[in-house]
Amino acid sequence: MLSTRDTCRVDEVLGRFGLGEFDWTTATSASGRNENWLGNTVEGQRIFIKALAGSEIEVAHGLRRTEAFYQTHQSGGAALRTTTLIGQDAEAAVQVFDGLDGARDGRQLAADGRFDPAMAAQAGTAIAALHASPPDDLLEIERSLPPLPQQDILAGLSPEMFYAASRAQLEAWRLLQQDHSIVNSIGLLENATAGVVKVPVHGDLCLDQFLIADGRLHVIDWEAFQLGDPARDLGNFVGEWLHHTVVKFLADRAKSGSGRPVQVPNIPMTPSWRPWLAVRGTVESFWLAYRDACPGRTADLTRRIVLFAAWHLLMRMLTDAMFQPRLDGAGHTLFRLGRVVLRDPDRFAPVLGLTA
Repeated sequence: MLSTRDTCRVDEVLGRFGLGEFDWTTATSASGRNENWLGNTVEGQRIFIKALAGSEIEVAHGLRRTEAFYQTHQSGGAALRTTTLIGQDAEAAVQVFDGLDGARDGRQLAADGRFDPAMAAQAGTAIAALHASPPDDLLEIERSLPPLPQQDILAGLSPEMFYAASRAQLEAWRLLQQDHSIVNSIGLLENATAGVVKVPVHGDLCLDQFLIADGRLHVIDWEAFQLGDPARDLGNFVGEWLHHTVVKFLADRAKSGSGRPVQVPNIPMTPSWRPWLAVRGTVESFWLAYRDACPGRTADLTRRIVLFAAWHLLMRMLTDAMFQPRLDGAGHTLFRLGRVVLRDPDRFAPVLGLTA
């Protein structure tokens, strides 16, 4: 619940943007790392407000990379839709966008079984348009941006990360940091990524960063926009569907109460595993649309996509553990599956829908 001081702070920002006060009585909010509200100004304009959370450096990082995207995103054309940035206020750490009436995010649609192959094809085309944007437009901006958070976290956590972590997250970090096959695989991925031609990437692509309104898909949340390996965005998309499928499988299994209880079930990630077959067409549609829009991709790209997908699954394990007292069976299952995929990416590329 916002304090009067916080609402006044946001209203002051809106006043500077010429929007007037916000109607807090009818606004809605969604869960997430940042505080956010969707609603109307007293004059009736539909807007979305985001108050960024994090340290001063993290907030500066997000604001400046968002600004960088909106300075260059016109290159994506009609294929890359997003919401309009009305303004940002660095001191208040507030961003204001136009609001989309009736929009639902990709994670909600996936949970309802409505993120279908046609929607995935829109996503693939949009990300292809982003990756095809001229990198020269971002080169000078990229040099002026603050650095991304430390990536070498498998060697050890910073004191800030350690003290902010839950007990379950510390258990997960111990599993990751003490597993030599994971550390080696991520090291090889980092080396491979360092040698690729960098393109504009989203940097933190998740299902809830797709907004769908009137059947049209929009990509949002540009706080991690940067020049990077295109496989990162593509792997995140595949990893999101892996996470969605595994969590749904475990939830359905718990509801059914059938069979002998197993605390940490093994996931038979084979071409015939039914839960994955139910979503494989969606991933394949995304990949084929991306390939059609960005032809000439190599087998090495496919391999990196699988590795990033597995890494994303492990990062989801850590996120899920944030509010847990102990790492549960689902967390251990995600760890096992991520580890298996990391160790044999070439085998899993066709299984995941990354067809040649």
